[in-house]
Amino acid sequence: MATHRILAEEFVSVSEMRKHPADYFTDRPIAVMNKNQTAGYMVGKELFESMVDLIKQLQPQEEFTAKFQPFLTQLKAATKGSYEFFANAKEEEPEDFIE
Repeated sequence: MATHRILAEEFVSVSEMRKHPADYFTDRPIAVMNKNQTAGYMVGKELFESMVDLIKQLQPQEEFTAKFQPFLTQLKAATKGSYEFFANAKEEEPEDFIE
């Protein structure tokens, strides 16, 4: 039988967490369990921000890029179609556009 690491003192099942998810955003990590295995962890805003700040301090700035922050290339790709549409639009075409 394999053992699984749980890096929190508290845990909650996925089904229980779904009932009131905001209850589990705390100043301590809470393991979210699915079929008796750790599926992930819930942490509050302050703890998460502290963790990201600590990671940034431990790594050289040019090497740290958080995966949850969009890269410039992703932003350019996401907006490329909109830019091309408006750049090539004739004055009468974007009638429905409201700023």
